[in-house]
Amino acid sequence: MIITKSNILQGLSPTVTTGASSDLPANLTNPNMSKIYRSSDSLRLTYEFGATETINYVAVAGVNIGAGDGFASVNEYSRARVYDGGTVIKTVNVIRDNCIVLYFTARTFGNLIVTLKNSNNINPICSYTAAGMAFEVPNSGEVSGYNRQFLNRSYKQKTTTNTIGAPVSNLRKRIPAKGSLNLPNMTKEFSEGEWQEFLDFANENLFFILEQTEGVDGNFSGLNPSAYLCYNIGKNDVKAHASTRKLNNIGLSFQVYNGL
Repeated sequence: MIITKSNILQGLSPTVTTGASSDLPANLTNPNMSKIYRSSDSLRLTYEFGATETINYVAVAGVNIGAGDGFASVNEYSRARVYDGGTVIKTVNVIRDNCIVLYFTARTFGNLIVTLKNSNNINPICSYTAAGMAFEVPNSGEVSGYNRQFLNRSYKQKTTTNTIGAPVSNLRKRIPAKGSLNLPNMTKEFSEGEWQEFLDFANENLFFILEQTEGVDGNFSGLNPSAYLCYNIGKNDVKAHASTRKLNNIGLSFQVYNGL
């Protein structure tokens, strides 16, 4: 499990090189996800940020590039891709409109470029882009019963029925999902170090969780829909372990947006 702990793109306005439209480029990094950028191109949206400090992830949320799974080959999938200039750093193919985290070996960029490709001829949309440093949670980051938020749909429904109890109309809207993460047996060093750095960031910023780290740097030809955006941290605690002072049990609650 990967959790993001910084975002160097906050407040930046990228240069849109493919799909420039009348929307504000700053919408691409605005954490207010009612602000979107819609590409004028029916296939791609490409934007660049120039040189960066060391980062190991790029994430996008609020996209519309998922186009179903009826493809003849992986080359026909929609995808998100990160470049350093003309060099491909990471690719993640997508079927649905999940959030996407592209996780790679930490590096600086001469020119960070993000490309979204839609295989369904629908002008790509992006509501939020982040990049920075992420960390791998010890012990795989999950325990039995962990709710895999990237697979869930969160709706509230109200159905009107007639006199015989049959449905006649249905009103449905998306609502925030509630997530929680329990990390038992965490070391004192992790609890007092990296976890505190994460909380410093996450208490005032959006962050991402990536559950699966499948694939390698470069032209990744598989799928990895296992990311979601998290916000509004609630209960967070670090409790003493029952057996030793060298370990702690960590708990965290938050709300979730997964794009589905």
